[in-house]
Amino acid sequence: MSQLFRILGKQRMVTGRGGRREVAKVDPGSWLGRHHLELQWSLLIAGLCLRLLLVNSSTLGLGLLLLFTAVAALVVGWAYGGKAWCQYVCPMAPVQAILTGPRSFFGSPAHFQTISKLTQSMCRTVTDSGTVQSACVACQSPCIDIDSERTYWSSLKGKRGLNWAWGSYPGLVLAFFLIIKLESRGGLDYLRSGMWAYDNAVTEYAWSPLVTGPWILAVPRLVAIPALLVFAAWISVALQGWLQQLQERQLTPDFGLRAQAMALHRTRLLFSFLAVNIFFWFADPTIGLLGPAGGQVIRSVALIVSGMWLHRGWSRERATYVRESTSASLRRQLQQLIPDLSPYLDGRSIGELSAAEVFTLAKVLPAQISQTKRNIYGGVMADLFGSGRLEHATALVQLEELRQSLKLDDDDHWAAIQELASQDPRILDLTGQQREIRSLRQDAAREAMLELLRLTRTDELQHLLADPHFRGSFSRIRRDFLLDDASWQDLLGSFGPCADSVPLGETG
Repeated sequence: MSQLFRILGKQRMVTGRGGRREVAKVDPGSWLGRHHLELQWSLLIAGLCLRLLLVNSSTLGLGLLLLFTAVAALVVGWAYGGKAWCQYVCPMAPVQAILTGPRSFFGSPAHFQTISKLTQSMCRTVTDSGTVQSACVACQSPCIDIDSERTYWSSLKGKRGLNWAWGSYPGLVLAFFLIIKLESRGGLDYLRSGMWAYDNAVTEYAWSPLVTGPWILAVPRLVAIPALLVFAAWISVALQGWLQQLQERQLTPDFGLRAQAMALHRTRLLFSFLAVNIFFWFADPTIGLLGPAGGQVIRSVALIVSGMWLHRGWSRERATYVRESTSASLRRQLQQLIPDLSPYLDGRSIGELSAAEVFTLAKVLPAQISQTKRNIYGGVMADLFGSGRLEHATALVQLEELRQSLKLDDDDHWAAIQELASQDPRILDLTGQQREIRSLRQDAAREAMLELLRLTRTDELQHLLADPHFRGSFSRIRRDFLLDDASWQDLLGSFGPCADSVPLGETG
């Protein structure tokens, strides 16, 4: 539903830079861009209240809720481009982030040993020729659908509202089922059978007290249920903070300054683990169809898989991810500059090497290829800068291990910076987020242009750029992927000097 207006080509247009009309997108500095997590989590809690008060027991209430959700997705999809509904409004987006953590258990790594730019769940489209290509307009950067682990580490600190949402989630899950149990006065089997969802009398006593007893407990369900959910969320957040401080004290002797980030990471993993298993303890997805044994099998599988997920992520930290990302870029540079590496690898391909082995290979390269080493370093830096994974202010520190592996010094680093700036003067003026957005949009637009070349069976872009029949196609590509003048000229330049020489006005 949220993509319907995009498919019809009827999305809201605004005047962008240079006076061009382009699809509106959520500004990261806007209220929605800054406060979307608080909005999404408020909607989640409101949805839980509606389930307990109305939706679970009213077909009309359920129908209206689903209709309202579909209309809201449709309106947001018209108002903003990309996955604006999923990223900024849908209450399940932060739940997805909590349950995924650094990466889902069966998820492939997007930053390491990848051969395609279409990673994980990023937006894509199928062309007329049957090929799959990127449709990303960088509506959010970094994006969990492109690289979930990068999004996780980037938002570990400083992401407004995420820490509260993460810490409160187990408490919300537990309180949701305990309130149902309190209302029904049924046992665990009653909850696992799903019979509570068929009690259509719940809506008739919204103003009756949740429990009978002293006047202080005689609070109407309409007030008591939201209050209990929020209170349980607050208790859960407080428990998260206490557990994080406890781990930080224990980790400080071994991890030093990294102890705080490591404690926060491990606490979040534990709370995700708890939330998953609390849910499966109370709920049976088969609603009793497979009997008690079937439900127990599902709970056991959930416990085992989530335990393995917890174990895999327990010792990871941001430095590990950065090292693997750097090694992936280093691997590509080695393949480009030294095509035949088989004498150094005992018959293995470079793709079979671990991150540590790639760094070791860089260390043992012959000394006579010192210029090649500098080229490798410059290529890795350009790759990381272009994708937004590297910031100018921290590049010297982040790439220290790589310089040591290649036996380069700080002067080589600054020389590579100057070379990079001469090739792309804007790259050092843009933030990492801006560079990533530019890279994603250019990559998607490049694939669309390559598809156009395939369909027209021509190898030379300048011929199409000069043809009046195709000007509308190029204008649409530029508009769809929100490319400014400089980014568009850079993209044209990547197809060769002839394409770069075509005036901007002829294609815009």
